[in-house]
Formats: sequence, C-alpha cells, structure tokens
Amino acid sequence: MTPSPELAAFLRRVSLTGLIVATIGGFVCVFGYVRLRDQFFPAYLTAFLYWLSLSLGCMGIAMIHGMTGGAWGRMIRRVLEAGYETLPLMAILFLPFWLDVGTIYEWADPEFVRHHASVAKKGGYLNVSGFQWRAIAYFGIWVLITWVLNRSSPNEERDSESLRARRLQKVSGLGFMFYGFTMSLAAVDWVMSLEPEWYSTMYGLINIAGQGVASLSFAVVIVFALRAFRPWSRIVTAGRLNDLGSLMLASVMFWAYCSYFQYLVIWSGNLPEENSWYVHRSRGGWEYLAISLILLHFSVPFFLLLSRPIKRNPLFLARVASLLLVMHYVDLYWIVTPGFQRESSSDHVLTFHWLHLATLVAIGGLWLCVFAWRLSIRLRLPIYDPELTEGMNERSRQSVTA
Repeated sequence: MTPSPELAAFLRRVSLTGLIVATIGGFVCVFGYVRLRDQFFPAYLTAFLYWLSLSLGCMGIAMIHGMTGGAWGRMIRRVLEAGYETLPLMAILFLPFWLDVGTIYEWADPEFVRHHASVAKKGGYLNVSGFQWRAIAYFGIWVLITWVLNRSSPNEERDSESLRARRLQKVSGLGFMFYGFTMSLAAVDWVMSLEPEWYSTMYGLINIAGQGVASLSFAVVIVFALRAFRPWSRIVTAGRLNDLGSLMLASVMFWAYCSYFQYLVIWSGNLPEENSWYVHRSRGGWEYLAISLILLHFSVPFFLLLSRPIKRNPLFLARVASLLLVMHYVDLYWIVTPGFQRESSSDHVLTFHWLHLATLVAIGGLWLCVFAWRLSIRLRLPIYDPELTEGMNERSRQSVTA
C-alpha cells in the first residue's frame, strides 16, 4: 500500500525536530555529567529506562502478535518495528553506565562490600566485569531478535507470505522466552542492584509488564497521529481501536497484578531486608507518587478502558494512552530515584532535579529521530494481507453507512 507524500514529509519534520531537541538537551546533559554527577545518574538512568522500555516493549508486543496473529497487530506492526529498531541507539546510550559502574552502584565499592556480608555473598554475580559483559550480551541478544523478526515480517511478496508467517510464529515464541529471561536479569543488574541488600523474585516481571503498558500506549498515540495520512487512514477503524483498547486494559491489569502481589508477599513476610524498599518509598513525599500510581496508572485507566465507546473513539483512547505514558515515567522515577538516596531513611525525600527533564528530552529526541527515520522506511503495507483488507472493508462499510 503506497504511503502518501504528506506522511513522509510529516515524519521528516518529526525526525528533524527530535534531532534539534536532542542536540540542545545533549549539551545540558554533558554539563550535568561533568559538573553534577550525583544528580545526573539518577536522572539519566530513569530517562534511559523509560525510552528503553518503549523499544523493548515494542519488540515484546511484536512477538506476541507474531505468535497469535490478528488484525489489531497489522495496524501497528510497522510502528512496533520502527520502535524496536531503536535498540542499537539505546545500546550506545548505555555507555555512561558501562563506564561508571563504580560511581553508580554501591556493590562495586570494595569498602562497602567488606562491611555488608549479604552483599559480599552476591559477589559472584554483582561484580563490575560481570555487569559489563552481561550488558553486552543483553543488547546483543535483543538486536539479534529484532533482526530475525525483521527477516520474518510481512512484506510485499504475496507468494512468500505464508512461509514468512510460519517462520514469524516460531521465532516469536523463542524470542519471547529470551526476551523475558534477559530483561529479568537486566532489571536486576541495572535497577534492583541499586539497593543490593534487597531482592524480589517478581521484579523482572513487573518491568516487563510496565514495558507492555508503555509500548501499547505509545502505539495508540502514534496511530492516532498517523490516521490522517494514507495508508493508516484506510486501516485505522473503530473495531481495531477497540481491540487495542482492550489490550491496553489487559496490560494495565497485569501490571497492577504483579505490583500488588510483590507488595503483598513482602508485607506478609515483614522482614526488614525486604520491606525497607517500600519504607523508603512511602515517606518524605514519595507516598504521594505511590498514590498517584494507584489512581492514574491503574484505577482511572481501568474504569475508562472498560467503556466500549471510549475504546472506539480515537481521541479519547489517545488521551488515556498519553496518561499511561506519563505515569510510566512517574513509575520509573518512583522506583529508581530513591535507590540513589542511600545514607539513611531520613534522606529519602521526594526531589526533582532539572536534569530529569533534560535527560528525558535529550534521549527522547534522539529516540524519536531514529524512530521516525525507521518508520519512514517501513511505510509500505502488504495490501493483499486479508487482515488489512478486513480493516479497509470495515472502513468502507462505515463510510457508506455515514
């Protein structure tokens, strides 16, 4: 399906704007890295995880669609593919963590380890070389998965479609297992080890659930923006939007389920080395962020997405998706930043430094620049695909009825 020239021009403007914003934000981040390192790393880690969650979430949702099929995925598949093709960029942006492990993580300080026996027992896993080599392995596996997915993605060749669909189903199932395993380990390495004496067996799953919410919400927002241009103007229908809204509802419920049961298990055990994580995030102003997550990351979206008219209305659904994207950053901020406040419980006070905004904008500008570039290459859709044809027929029936 041939894209409209207006869409290509729109994506070029998005890419150029992202590059300009990233350049300005990048200079601010360099200043923060050189002069304000204690404030820079919490801000950079939060922003990095936010945009990485969109990349990995797009990859995860693409694999779910590869395993299950469905017209809902055909509408957003090119968006998902452009999203996960930003992973090489995220690998480059991981460099500050790779180089400054000792500055960020307490377990990399031999003096700290000598005074904490529980951390010393984890030295076989929590060590600088292991951290660095595992990071290389994670990104290598993720990029390899995306390469295989692209090789199996639907294309313009009618005769090879059935073969590619079967291959996509197989590689998606295997790739999703590798994604779940590596993301769980990466969550432990990059975030949970900020407080090395604390642990949770559900931590990786919570991160994966959050990535699913964020990536589906992002796809809805992008589809809303693209629906004014061909070919998306022909395939974005109320029925497909309803499907995406239902998937957003399921992902929100899954995130809430995982988060609640982690809290329930730790509350039931009532062990100091476990409940300290929640204690640090329930005082000094952090409790208000926790309440906002309960209300705006679960309760409000949950009840809104139960409504069929809202899910079938592009504007309303995009607003709910935008709310979830904002709250995903709040969730990461609530998880990451207290981990850097290490001296005592009295120091765990809600703070927000301007570098949080600068890093979010700088990484986000680069991410959107690469995303728009990759999407501009992937605008052509396989018009013969029966699932796409079904969507176009639905659009035609709606037009005739109107």
